[in-house]
Amino acid sequence: MRLPLAMSPRRIRQLWYVPVLATAMGLVMLRLLVLAHLLDVHAFAVFSGGLLVSSTFCMVSCLGLQSLLQRAWPVHLVRGQELRAMVTAAQCNLLALASALVLCLCAAAGVSLPGVEPRLLAAGVVHGAAQQVFLVATTESRSRGEALGYAWQQLTRAGLVFTLGAAAAASTASPMVVICAETLISASLALTIVHRSLARAALGWGSVLQLAVHRIPRVPWRSALTMMAVMLVGFVALNADRWVASHLLVQEGFAQYSFVAILLGVAQGAQSLINASVYPLLARRFASSGHAVTFRICLRASCWLLAVGVLVSVPMAGVLQYSVARWYPQYSEAIGLIPLLLAVAVLRISDFSSSYLLITGYERRLLVLNGATVVCGTLIWLAWATPWKGTPTTLWDISLLAALLSLLGSLGTAGAAWAVRRA
Repeated sequence: MRLPLAMSPRRIRQLWYVPVLATAMGLVMLRLLVLAHLLDVHAFAVFSGGLLVSSTFCMVSCLGLQSLLQRAWPVHLVRGQELRAMVTAAQCNLLALASALVLCLCAAAGVSLPGVEPRLLAAGVVHGAAQQVFLVATTESRSRGEALGYAWQQLTRAGLVFTLGAAAAASTASPMVVICAETLISASLALTIVHRSLARAALGWGSVLQLAVHRIPRVPWRSALTMMAVMLVGFVALNADRWVASHLLVQEGFAQYSFVAILLGVAQGAQSLINASVYPLLARRFASSGHAVTFRICLRASCWLLAVGVLVSVPMAGVLQYSVARWYPQYSEAIGLIPLLLAVAVLRISDFSSSYLLITGYERRLLVLNGATVVCGTLIWLAWATPWKGTPTTLWDISLLAALLSLLGSLGTAGAAWAVRRA
């Protein structure tokens, strides 16, 4: 007797992606906690600065082409255009590597950022390039609906980064060595995944790269750059607090905030991992069924995650506060920020309105919304904190900036998604 589609053996196997992804997310969080324990406060601040540079680089390295790839790859697979998808992926990688080279040359010339010395800037950029190439490589499994395969890719990377990164920290106590170890892991896994993808498609490296270079002028640059602007402004809304912290706080204060902001990093990682399955599903549903069905899926996912997040965050706040006081007394100044940042984390995990607007072609509206969120939120925060008066900026001030930007962003994108749900 044949099982219905909802209970087919393949779909039952794919459900294993939930615990596998959960394990990967747990290792990512545990890795940061272990490093905070193995490295001193100064070294952890340096490591956090490198990760901040890395994640920022990922937003701009492909000039928005990766966002187009994520939206288009599922469609290419449905239409049998596998070569086209692989060529676009190769273009993303070439742009990321070229961007990294330019920035590394700038760092070699002495260019730096607030709170980030040139050497750390270069290390963070290379780390970001390796991570970007890995993300591009895993786009195929997400686009094919192979959630379990994607989950294993993430778990493999998380396990290696946790193990080798902790070993590097324990043996050298150097944040730069840890960053380099993570870079090598991401790059090696990306090359392995790309090689298997090309072999499955019966395509060669040389032919794909040649086509990628030849077709770069044909890239829809206007859409790609719009996507990049959307992602960059959205990234600013999510990470402005950490850049402000690196600029206005002393290094020890930045380390304190970076430690408690692990919650926000885990939330963003969790949302990305969940969205890795939801985004291709939304793209396929929009292609086949239009706005209304896609919006309902988006709304259900957001409501369920918001409800679960609220229920879990209440006991978790107490557990986390006790754990920090018990095992991380050097970061005790950040304990009072945990409840507020947990609420911010729940908002970020449950936000799928941005994905809906991107998939349905409203990226310009999303760009305007994100820009308005950053401008309005920053102005309100400046009126509150008044850093120009010479008043010392506190950890609480920085956390309020994160909360304000997240709340305004969630309300804005949810309202926009609701307004266009019947377009």
